[in-house]
Amino acid sequence: MNKRVKNTILGTVVFGVIGFVVTYILNGTPVWTHVIGQAIAGFLLYAFILPAMEKRNKRKKGDVYE
Repeated sequence: MNKRVKNTILGTVVFGVIGFVVTYILNGTPVWTHVIGQAIAGFLLYAFILPAMEKRNKRKKGDVYE
């Protein structure tokens, strides 16, 4: 697997676990819609947003004065 796929899977799982823990602490029972929403957010972040930001920053890295 390449780095992007690994990061996407890891981000999805981590965001889902964090959502589970937070809702369990706050409510006493997990709110599954929140957990699924967090997992989807982790997927979108690591699959699309962060790679686009890295690509943009790599392109701008050569421009010192702009």
